Amino acid sequence: MLSKSPSPLLSSPSQPSHNQHGLLLEWRDVQCSVKTWARETKTILNGVSGRARPGRVLAIMGPSGSGKTTLLNALAAQMEKQPGLVLQGEVYVNGEICNRSMASMRKGFVRQEDTFYSQMTVRETLRFVARLRLSPEVPYADKMLVVDSLINKFSLANCADTIIGDSA
Repeated sequence: MLSKSPSPLLSSPSQPSHNQHGLLLEWRDVQCSVKTWARETKTILNGVSGRARPGRVLAIMGPSGSGKTTLLNALAAQMEKQPGLVLQGEVYVNGEICNRSMASMRKGFVRQEDTFYSQMTVRETLRFVARLRLSPEVPYADKMLVVDSLINKFSLANCADTIIGDSA
């Protein structure tokens, strides 16, 4: 998880609007570096800040090797501790600093390797993924409740029954 690190460049986090649905995710001054086998420090992320607003699409773009996946893994708390890895910065959820209890929240992102079934709707795709990724001990009805909750949290209700399609 990212550790708290003050940043003089940004003021306080955005105040979430009370009439919005979903979660506002903000990150401030995220830094990541690793020690190489030659004992040199390689900076992967240097003071990266941004926000993902509910109901909006966020594209993180850049050339290969620019740290896009590292940033997403850091924000989703999916980086394993390893010697020589230094990860700093602040993450806010709805204006509150992300703490250990928030770190255990379910979160994820669509990786480059993930594929969508172009003939399925957003809801059908989420149901399919829920059935594959959630534990077999979780009853089907509960899995569908998780899907409905995700659709609401990410403000996808208006497009939930839209076929994803493809670019071809």
